[in-house]
Amino acid sequence: MPHRLLIVFIGVLLLGCEASAPPLGPRGLFTYTLDAQTQEILLFQDMKEISLVGPKYGQRFVGLYVPEKFLPYEPFVLGLATESSTPTMLYLDAPWVHRYASTNWLYELERTGVFQVEKLVPSVAEAFSVKPPGTVAKNTRELMAVPNSIKGNILFFRQDLLTRHKKAPPRTWDELKAICRDILPKEKSLKYGLIFHVTNFVNDFYPIFWGFGGRTHAEEGNFIFLQPEMLAIAEAALTELVNMQGTLAPGPAALADFVGPMTLRRSFLRGEALFMINWNTRLHDLQVMLQSPEWEGKSGIKSLADIGVGPIPLQAGHGKHYSNIGSFGWGINRFAVTSFGVMENARKFINLVISDEFQIIRAENSGEIPSLQTALNQVTNPNVLRVYQNIFASPEVVLHPRPKSRRLNNILEKHFLEALYGRVTPAAAIQNAAVELRHIAILD
Repeated sequence: MPHRLLIVFIGVLLLGCEASAPPLGPRGLFTYTLDAQTQEILLFQDMKEISLVGPKYGQRFVGLYVPEKFLPYEPFVLGLATESSTPTMLYLDAPWVHRYASTNWLYELERTGVFQVEKLVPSVAEAFSVKPPGTVAKNTRELMAVPNSIKGNILFFRQDLLTRHKKAPPRTWDELKAICRDILPKEKSLKYGLIFHVTNFVNDFYPIFWGFGGRTHAEEGNFIFLQPEMLAIAEAALTELVNMQGTLAPGPAALADFVGPMTLRRSFLRGEALFMINWNTRLHDLQVMLQSPEWEGKSGIKSLADIGVGPIPLQAGHGKHYSNIGSFGWGINRFAVTSFGVMENARKFINLVISDEFQIIRAENSGEIPSLQTALNQVTNPNVLRVYQNIFASPEVVLHPRPKSRRLNNILEKHFLEALYGRVTPAAAIQNAAVELRHIAILD
């Protein structure tokens, strides 16, 4: 989670003037995990309703501070970090939603009347919907958390250079490589055809793997990555990138230049790369950087119009592009629901923090794509709209969460990096990962 977490009491921000509501005992305390964006929303609301704030509400609605060092361990540590075993509202990354829904930690939101799934953009609603544990019927999925934005990794490219050389944005990896081979020799400022994350490389790899037809799990949840067909697809996808290294992508010796924060953005803004895989929110970050005096005279890109955006390429013959969803959403801890009042307060909380008003503010000021249909229809930020229309509005693009198993992701990351750094072949990296995975009885 990238946000700095702080403590704030939301009080009447959720209940307004409902002073007649019966007091809640310790078991009914309404708590939520707090991130910086939520604090911003609640403080904004606080300024609008400052005259209504009363101290008794702060004793009932509490934002829980979670030290950042605990965040890699995910919300299972919340009880220890906050000395509370039942935070009511959990702020969860999409894979976490699938992880905790499968353990029956989360409450269904549509069936219980907390939130109507039709309010969300369908692609992001699908990514936050999970088959409830114990459900027998096929294709039965329930909304388990409400996302406040649409975030996924996409392909950035130099629109100015593609236009100059009369090239269309690539749909497949073969097209991307052909464009690179044609343009790189003609544009001396370019060092690379494609750059991607080295830290958390698996986040960039999954959409490529999915675009080759690969899956780690079947629709019903069975782990199928170790099947020969899937291992072969993983090897093909990893080989695609490794074969680009040294000619079109950074070679093993150059990877160190892309380990630190902001290194991809800085390289792209300097004009060193033709294509870049990164989160869609980086378009706004690039705009901010371009406007900074720090970059005056140092940027190889002159304006945001020079930057194009599109879906991550797929392997020829496959019909869908994929994006690894990075959105966070609000879910309800099932074990904190001790009364109807808790559910009602949760409903009010969710509708406040993901409201049209705040999604539009974030879209206009921070470049975030709203998750609500009604908010999206009111956005005027042209860069938000072009990312949505070029990528996430397309029926050919699927938002998909990475596997919910942290152990699986860590094992694949470790072995994939061995291949990227040239220490083993892609085939050996996949086989080594498979051997390690076969020795694990249960993937967390």
